Amino acid sequence: MSNRPDVGADRGTVADLLNKRAELLTCLADGPKPQRVLRDELDRSRSTVYKAVTELEDHGLITEGADGYELTGIGRLAWRRHDDYRGRLDRLVAAEQLLNAIPDATRVPLAVFEHGRVIVPGRHAPERPLDHLESLGEGTDTIRCFSPAGMPRYFAGIHDDVESGDRTAKLVIEDDGIDRVRSIYDDFEAAVSEPSFDVRIADGELPFAIVVFDEADLGLFVYDEGTLAGAVFCDDDAVLAWANRLFEREHERATPV
Repeated sequence: MSNRPDVGADRGTVADLLNKRAELLTCLADGPKPQRVLRDELDRSRSTVYKAVTELEDHGLITEGADGYELTGIGRLAWRRHDDYRGRLDRLVAAEQLLNAIPDATRVPLAVFEHGRVIVPGRHAPERPLDHLESLGEGTDTIRCFSPAGMPRYFAGIHDDVESGDRTAKLVIEDDGIDRVRSIYDDFEAAVSEPSFDVRIADGELPFAIVVFDEADLGLFVYDEGTLAGAVFCDDDAVLAWANRLFEREHERATPV
């Protein structure tokens, strides 16, 4: 009978081991590798790699075969679940500043951040979230958005697309945002008269901005004291269903311009 501990015998120990040996497990996720290759890729000493593979082998997570060390069936499954958990946790950590900036964080499902991609302005790339928004919107047929400011930098472009028949749009904008767009865009009245360009004034303040393209992609933009804190982009079906319900609620409450 083998003296090797069962993987399920001490879940705490295995969880700690998965985290502790994450680099080595990542190397083996692509396929078997001999110990010398692991040393080179990890840039670790012979004794360090030997200790690591021994621990993982003792817990049934890896085994040594003809082509080197490789994940066992249970090791592959455990690593996949652990890697998924780490990815979700990393996304939540990245989203912390956005969650803190949302006035009522309970209004936003955590799934938005768990399944989405968080993009924040960089010191040398302050437009990064908006750049991603532009690339996401290229070639889309419909846009639905509610926003405190009304996306003034995109308003003219949306109008052009609607006027040419390339897009339909629904925008819900705060009162001050409407005034700003009207003041900087000379063709504002022509834009709002377009049948396929539905522009409305929001019923009160909006806690953040959302943009839904073709009911397939969501961009959620968070502001901190009027400054863009960042955005999260998501195409998860459940998240899109939430965004669609939220938009329709704000749209129904809003007043047509």
